[in-house]
Amino acid sequence: MSNILVTGFTGNTGQEVAKKLVEKGASIICAVRSPQKAAGLYGEQYNYAELDFTRHETFEPALAEIDRIFLMFPPETDFADFHAFIRKAKEKKIRHIVYLSVKDVQYMPFIPHYKNEKEITRSGIPFTFLRAGYFMQNLNLFLLDEILKNDRIYVPAGKGKTSFTDVRDIAEVAARALTEQESHYGKKYALTGNQAIDFYEVANIMSSTLGRPIHYSNPSVKEFKAYMLAKGLDPKYINVVTALHMVTKIGLAKGITDVYTRITGAAPTGIETYIEDYKGSFIS
Repeated sequence: MSNILVTGFTGNTGQEVAKKLVEKGASIICAVRSPQKAAGLYGEQYNYAELDFTRHETFEPALAEIDRIFLMFPPETDFADFHAFIRKAKEKKIRHIVYLSVKDVQYMPFIPHYKNEKEITRSGIPFTFLRAGYFMQNLNLFLLDEILKNDRIYVPAGKGKTSFTDVRDIAEVAARALTEQESHYGKKYALTGNQAIDFYEVANIMSSTLGRPIHYSNPSVKEFKAYMLAKGLDPKYINVVTALHMVTKIGLAKGITDVYTRITGAAPTGIETYIEDYKGSFIS
């Protein structure tokens, strides 16, 4: 049977990829740590398989009757575990991996996606790398708590501009790659929105859309890390988030591509549309 395994389903991107694949009539199985919990939260309309990268015994059952994978890397995962899963996928003759990576990863050997792309390439499994720009949805996820409680965007990104990308656009490209397959083999797609703006501009757009002042704090890296540690966040996760915003701060995140339009024939979603669509999330 030809099924697509969707990892990261309980997160924003995996969820959107699952929706798009269902829309396209694909047969999918959602990889989750607890199928029972997921069914309770997201309903019985999806099929679930248990997958925990730290428990290698879950690999084989999760890959049963699977021939394609939408693959995401949870930031707290060890390379040894994640790469063992890729090797198991090779053993199970998986014929396509669409991996969610990061824009300009080829210049950033210090981030996990660099090593993961290398491992997938080495496996010989046909791949498509989605090298995505900064997610708009970070605003309604990681950054939401500060927006709701303190009316501020709190990240150490300086005055750097970033080409914000809507996760729904990434999901559209992922779903096309997984269902159209061969034409996407070996492709490394740099996915961005259609404009590069800084967080001061984002705060202004949010202020006018939400009808209350939102400001951008622009903390130093030291202030940011100390604050996030005090909030009880995982140090490994804080480091990943800090590195992501440093890329913006030093001016590496502002490049814009037309990849999304070339693949879909449509314009990428603008930040104003995103904020309007998610308006309810930003109101406590």
